[in-house]
Amino acid sequence: MFHRLRFVLSLSLLVSGIVAVSHGASAADRWVRITQHSIDPSNREEIIDLKKARGSFVGFQFRARRGRISVERYTLNFHDGTKHDGGGAFTLRSGERSKVVARDDAERFPDSLIVTYPERSRRGRLGRLELWGLQSRSGRSARRPEKLMPVPPPPPRVGQVELSTPESILIAGRTAGREVKEETIEVADTLGKFKRLRLAARDSRVELERLTVEFDDSTSKEFAAKGKLLPETSTPWFDIDGSKFIKNVKLSFREPTSLTSPARIELYGTHADGWLAPQGEGGKFNEGWVLLGAQTAGYVGFDTDVIPVAEHSAGFSKIRLNVQNRAITLNQLRVKYESGEEDIVPVRARIDAGDTYGPISLRNGSAKLRQIEARYRSRVIDKAMQAKGAAVVQIWAKR
Repeated sequence: MFHRLRFVLSLSLLVSGIVAVSHGASAADRWVRITQHSIDPSNREEIIDLKKARGSFVGFQFRARRGRISVERYTLNFHDGTKHDGGGAFTLRSGERSKVVARDDAERFPDSLIVTYPERSRRGRLGRLELWGLQSRSGRSARRPEKLMPVPPPPPRVGQVELSTPESILIAGRTAGREVKEETIEVADTLGKFKRLRLAARDSRVELERLTVEFDDSTSKEFAAKGKLLPETSTPWFDIDGSKFIKNVKLSFREPTSLTSPARIELYGTHADGWLAPQGEGGKFNEGWVLLGAQTAGYVGFDTDVIPVAEHSAGFSKIRLNVQNRAITLNQLRVKYESGEEDIVPVRARIDAGDTYGPISLRNGSAKLRQIEARYRSRVIDKAMQAKGAAVVQIWAKR
């Protein structure tokens, strides 16, 4: 009798264990606490950073500690860009657990948890909210992939894809120092007003941490920009106040720049609305000349570069070239209009850093420009160079 009872109890425990596994996890899975968060009664919504969670997970669960927790809704954001929106509200008393949420066979890395609390629940003493993750054997050793910034390509050379209406123009550039964690890109006075910015890397990669835009009125705006910026790629856009001139952009790197291969970092922008309009604010500065486009000149041989021009609503009567950093040898200039017509300017001239070539009168001053093609190269030997790296060729225009 005793042996039969022991057999029945053992069988019951085995069955209950199988049922428990089938409802929560496989035998190799285990629950791991990802975060414990003390709720702030003054906030109706809180964003909890989960990027330091180790490994990947296949399911999640909320638990309450030291008090009652009421949640109106929540969103789990994952590293791959997907998210899980929690449907209904729920309340947990201290020690209670929610049902398993965001259950998926695919291993996922949580980035953040956004929690909204009901208005009535934010009175009095509140407990701690815990998020637990269901982790498989392989998930325990999984490493969070590094997030690379999405990047549009730099302006194309002639012979590549046809250039459409450009989104941005080159504002300024700087070759970063060796093994530095900070760098500053200076912007010329009254160069233009811009409503958004992005950074591009040339030659070598950098690991950004943040950037700070300083304006001429002594105000500033800081942006988080964490991620690897690979050669020939750029960051996403950063929106700024387009009513102010930029003084400089300060960069902070997560890791020191390369000792052997310093990166060139370029700043691109989109003009503030109306800056290039016929009666726009841009005509009030620089004797009516406005920056229309810019490009970096190569060293070897003569490159024929497409210099994209900023979007504008009416044509210009003349253009000029300004050269920054070091001298160039200019061989030819081809001005292309949206109508399909073009002006070809044959020229063979050295233009030193800080000098200007032009003005060049345009035959069809009422027509909008599509792009400008310039055949030039940076001069390798230039004792009077203003800065390291290749020359920057700017196109300015006037009505």
